[in-house]
Amino acid sequence: MALPFSKTTETGHIPIVDFTAFSISNKQRPPVDDAAVQKLAEEIHSAFSTVGFVYLTNHGISQTEVDNVLQTTDKFFGQSKEIKSKYQKGKGSSPDGWDELEREQTNLNRPPDLKESFDVGAVYNENFNWPSDDVVPNFKSTIKNFYEHLSDLGFRVLSAIAIGLNLDPDVFEQYFRNLGTEAGGVQLRFNYYPKVSDIELKPGQIRCGEHTDYGVITLLIQDDAGGLEVGTVDGQFVPATPIPGTILVNVSDLMQRCTSDRLKSTPHRVLVPDEEIKRCKPRRSVAFFFDPDQETTITCLDGTEKYPPVKSGKYIKNMLKNTYKY
Repeated sequence: MALPFSKTTETGHIPIVDFTAFSISNKQRPPVDDAAVQKLAEEIHSAFSTVGFVYLTNHGISQTEVDNVLQTTDKFFGQSKEIKSKYQKGKGSSPDGWDELEREQTNLNRPPDLKESFDVGAVYNENFNWPSDDVVPNFKSTIKNFYEHLSDLGFRVLSAIAIGLNLDPDVFEQYFRNLGTEAGGVQLRFNYYPKVSDIELKPGQIRCGEHTDYGVITLLIQDDAGGLEVGTVDGQFVPATPIPGTILVNVSDLMQRCTSDRLKSTPHRVLVPDEEIKRCKPRRSVAFFFDPDQETTITCLDGTEKYPPVKSGKYIKNMLKNTYKY
């Protein structure tokens, strides 16, 4: 959802949680009654019921893999517009592919976002329009493997959330029966924010406008450029400073709905840096929108009717139709 402007404050705290107990490095997940699991679930619940964001350490995705993925996507974003246009999203016909600069407007009160992106959702679709090896070598295999590792991590985060809510640890898995297909809702997005030193900014324009995410949870990886800010309960914004080796996770709208507001979908944005040295370099991030299948019906898990049932795909598409300019 688009939000009004707010000022940045200098203080704030996003909890850092050691995710070792649920790391994807461990093939087997530990039992629910394990003390480390209970502690982790409590910390995740505390973070998501207050701040809505958490840094995860020891999650099991190596920095080497992250660096390789960013180098691979850098090669794609470095191609000419003519080449990238071959992989452009259709006008609402597919959520997968490339979006050019200023295609998305996440906050309707601001000019379009200063970023381009490439989305990967239906990784198992045989007709997916992958960049060929002569454009970017090993793009498909690199991104597909990364998608699968993030999916594994996403399921483990959802298990921790469920345990913290005193629910069955697998309660959310029913949302993802069509993972990686056109009927699924998971979306892996690579964002590229060009340097702004030679761009004439429109009044109020930033790299990504204030918004909440629409689905269940988002796993976010950012480079060292900074600029991401997270909203607070008093309507201010605080920096989400990049911490090497961590993955940021945030609650999204449908998770707030299905937990009857126990967990918070928090607004966030990406500012244009003030420092000239930072304006002269691009920013890259990876957002893994771990969202339910299109036809999944989202209801309040506590049995109340605080929010009416809603189809995940319909809700997300209704939100997106206001943000994309075709």
